Amino acid sequence: MSNFTSKTLSKEEKRRFDRQFRLPGWNQEILKQSSVLIAGIGGLGVEIAKNLAMVGVGHLVLVDLDTIEYSNLNRQILFIGAPEGAPKAEMAAKKLRELNPFIKVDAFNCPLQDVPPHIYSEVDLYIGGLDSIEARSELNRRAVHNKKFLIDAGTAVYNGHAYVVSPFNNACLECDPLTERAQDQLGACTLVGKPRRPAHCILKGQLHFEQKKGRPVNILHSNEVQEVVAYANKLLRKHFPREDPFSVNQVIQIIDNHEPTVITINCVMASIQSQEAVKILHHLRTPKTEDSLGSIQLNYLIYNGLTGKFYEIEKPRNPKCEMCGERRTPIYRIKVKKKYPLVQLIKRFSEDKKYPIDSEFPPTIFKIDSSELGEISLEQTVSKAGIKDCETVLVTGFDDGSQVYLTLKLDG
Repeated sequence: MSNFTSKTLSKEEKRRFDRQFRLPGWNQEILKQSSVLIAGIGGLGVEIAKNLAMVGVGHLVLVDLDTIEYSNLNRQILFIGAPEGAPKAEMAAKKLRELNPFIKVDAFNCPLQDVPPHIYSEVDLYIGGLDSIEARSELNRRAVHNKKFLIDAGTAVYNGHAYVVSPFNNACLECDPLTERAQDQLGACTLVGKPRRPAHCILKGQLHFEQKKGRPVNILHSNEVQEVVAYANKLLRKHFPREDPFSVNQVIQIIDNHEPTVITINCVMASIQSQEAVKILHHLRTPKTEDSLGSIQLNYLIYNGLTGKFYEIEKPRNPKCEMCGERRTPIYRIKVKKKYPLVQLIKRFSEDKKYPIDSEFPPTIFKIDSSELGEISLEQTVSKAGIKDCETVLVTGFDDGSQVYLTLKLDG
């Protein structure tokens, strides 16, 4: 019951979180001192952010480059009352500050790559509510490089999955790479001639409508969708006579492809992610393992929303993983002054770590912690190169063919 006598919690906080204080092993001060980065403020991210704000996690960092659509409102409660087209991260942050005025919330309306690197270094853990393979891969890289827990999840129809990445303890997301779902769509230029698959009949129907009307199909106008359905089924009968006719739902799913989802499945998976975050935050700041709050779920968890059952799959590390395996590119952390010349930095590093340099063909430095990837000239200082605090760069071209990551902690 130490939280009731805490000197860091205000009287208002003690009243608000009174019921949590009574939970075995709970420490509100730990949560208040903690920070979490939430990537993706959609169906999962909104629920996660709401949950962590309500339990009193002291600092939330929200990252999302999307804007609010009206269709979000059936499952993303933080956007109720916000205008369509407004930045998701900023609107969610505003609502969270209203829900809990005792926490700090920062919002970044940008890609993950453009969040200041020091934030990835400073927060305690990352949570992903992402629907992009590329974004998941980027967040996974940051987690491995910074040795931070990553709590990932996703939903599909009535199913969900959740997975906690504990770098170098279990598999990272690159150990068993996710494969993008095969899209049964082709560009308009490839749809000339006979359709090669049934779904191509729908796409040809969509193309026929757009060429005829000079605009896309409006799926809210049933007569327009029916026109595509009729054209697609005409082609289907001609080229695939044994196939069943297309339904309206099938046509809409292909011409306006959005992953079907419902708030109930989002809530289940987001709640699992939120509870894992609460446990991990306690683990990180509890000296003895036996005194920590519960145990961390390190297996891949699958939820079937139609049967109400959960399934676990063990995820051992892949020793050949390029991100966390035995032959991964090594990463070094270096403290350096902003005005230090890059050529001197590389020379000093090569001497300290025994990486050979060919004086005629020096190594090359590449930006990787930014959406603007590219080579950095050695003929400038760290600050002139635009390198930020805690930014990681890739250095290639050592004389033995090796490459390394350097994370630069700027001093002065």
